[in-house]
Amino acid sequence: MDILNRLQKLLMLTKERLLPLQTIDQLRWDVGLPYDYENKMVAKHPELFSFVKLSDERVALKLFGMIALAFPIGFTRGFGLKKKCIEWLNEWQKLPYTSPYIDVSHLDPRTDVSEKRIVGVFHELLHLTILKKAERKNVSNMRSPLALPQKFIKVFERHPGIFYISKKGDTQTVVLRDAYDRDQLIEKHPLAHIREKYGSIMKKGFLDRSRGLYKTERREVLKDDLVNLDRYDFES
Repeated sequence: MDILNRLQKLLMLTKERLLPLQTIDQLRWDVGLPYDYENKMVAKHPELFSFVKLSDERVALKLFGMIALAFPIGFTRGFGLKKKCIEWLNEWQKLPYTSPYIDVSHLDPRTDVSEKRIVGVFHELLHLTILKKAERKNVSNMRSPLALPQKFIKVFERHPGIFYISKKGDTQTVVLRDAYDRDQLIEKHPLAHIREKYGSIMKKGFLDRSRGLYKTERREVLKDDLVNLDRYDFES
């Protein structure tokens, strides 16, 4: 149900409550969807979802069912800023909060209220991901479905107390600050534990092979680790 709710929330963030399957696939790992989610989840809930063909011949997933949502919003205060910036941020925090799940066609995109809505959208979007972060290029691909202005990514730099941009090589990742205590997730999803365990097993096998130690006895150790990993309920 947790993963099902994540998929519904993701679709509810969009202006037409639908996304091309290609776009969903780009976020599949971050949100924690199973590999064959179309059959494992979508097909089992025809009361919630429907496949539709777009004008460009792509197939999209549309949400029909509406659910009552209570999502956590915990914007952190800016820090390390000039006094004038801190005063602006404090006033900005007091502005009316526009839910990411409602029609905002009436909002002027040039206002601070609109900016707060954009921050709220990405705060919620990152909360839907397993690790509370996503590659910046994947986030950028959501501009049109989420009805965002052209230069929406500026909110990441304007609100360093809420978002953090991690740069490794050519990859930039948007991280939700209030989900972490330093470099550790505050609330770790079960899938995060599974991925860490699997990554540890694969790293162990790679190091053993590089050292010429990948023999029968090492295979047996890795086999035991995989058996223990298999005890997790992947479907949940």
